[in-house]
Amino acid sequence: MPSPDPSRGAPAQGAVQLGLFDWPAPALTPAPVAAAPVKPPAPSPNAPAPLRPRAPEAPPAQHFDDGIHRFDWTLRRAARRTLALRVDDRGVSLLAPRLASGASIAQFLQQHAAWVQRKLRQREQRLQALQAARVDWADGGRIPFLGQHLTLRLRGATQLHWDEGRAELHLPLPPDSDAQQVRDSVAAWLQRQALGLFTARVAHFAAQLGVRVTAVKLSAATTRWGSAKSDGSIRLHWRLLHFSPQLVDYVVAHEVAHLREMNHSPRFWAHVGNLYPDYRQARLHLKQATLPPWA
Repeated sequence: MPSPDPSRGAPAQGAVQLGLFDWPAPALTPAPVAAAPVKPPAPSPNAPAPLRPRAPEAPPAQHFDDGIHRFDWTLRRAARRTLALRVDDRGVSLLAPRLASGASIAQFLQQHAAWVQRKLRQREQRLQALQAARVDWADGGRIPFLGQHLTLRLRGATQLHWDEGRAELHLPLPPDSDAQQVRDSVAAWLQRQALGLFTARVAHFAAQLGVRVTAVKLSAATTRWGSAKSDGSIRLHWRLLHFSPQLVDYVVAHEVAHLREMNHSPRFWAHVGNLYPDYRQARLHLKQATLPPWA
């Protein structure tokens, strides 16, 4: 599945789906035997200060303006063979071989100026969407939930209560609770809701496809919305609950289909289509969806 936060590419010249938590643990090494401490000699008051390596300076920004496209960029030379452009949080970088001529760099930049401008616009739109989706973790704040919004209420409730009719989530917290307390309380509730919903939807699609599911678990990984393993276990990102039930169903159907085909072959997509016929549109919407910043 695509990543919640996919990286952006840049133009250049020229049988088992891993689980979300299958990362190798660091090897443990025995602690070294402690030796008797040796007291260093006191420095002479006239001794020069030790030399410290200077941090590499950032390349100076340059301005591109061809009358149509305008942006700042930096040149970074490295041991590479090709020219490439990168647009990220640091801005626009042009990566070039150490011996690349100024003329070839200028030509390459001109050829891809429209691409750079488009990526900068997309990045600005993404930042604006993230800002608009930011949650106020206080009384009256709103969180997206299954395609709608829930209003947070901190008014001294004795227990957590979800008022579906009013679309309110009453938290057992005092009105002056800090943002971290509110966020943790909401996260715990969302995870409980997610596990119940995901378990039911996985069972629904598994029965249609005739596959056996051994476990349904939650994930908080940043690499995938979900994963499936050949042992029949499925993991799904709990923050899918911010999206509509239709998008949730698409991700669930996608992972259930992996229990038939551990790949993305035409046969796999045929299974997805049988479970969720409108999967192409849902896939596009999921790529364009914005998660509220969890901070």
